[in-house]
Amino acid sequence: MIMAKRDEIIQKLLDALSEDALCIDEEYRSGIALSVQLPEKKLREAAAVCEATGLYLESITGLDFLDTAELVYHLNCYEPKSRIALRVLCGHEQSVPTVSDIFPSALWLEREVHDFFGISFTGHPDLRPLLLPEDADYHPLQKTFGKIYAYRERKEIYGSG
Repeated sequence: MIMAKRDEIIQKLLDALSEDALCIDEEYRSGIALSVQLPEKKLREAAAVCEATGLYLESITGLDFLDTAELVYHLNCYEPKSRIALRVLCGHEQSVPTVSDIFPSALWLEREVHDFFGISFTGHPDLRPLLLPEDADYHPLQKTFGKIYAYRERKEIYGSG
């Protein structure tokens, strides 16, 4: 059953983005009703649409691949099966615009991602270390930290899409 809030979110995101950016999971097999792949320049627009429709930011997750990095923003609302993911590819040295002015909880979440993955957020008011020592010059969840035997390109895991 498709919920009203989910339909509203899907329609507003379709208005803002191209249809091929959205992957809808009607059966909720992955625990996410909607996955949206978007360029970093559309992140703030999509985040504002989500906030305007009543979604809150649950988490920001970083993924490190041999050829790129990816941020996954998990958003939800208080309606069943309405969890969505905004997925943004970014280079290892690329900055991504902050969403902390849209979702205040991102102030801490972006700092955590910066600590562990080294991804910077343009416009973030305070990117000093949150969990690592202040003099840390490493990012422990980057695959280049320590010995890693499963460092692969993104397309090897997800395919070409």
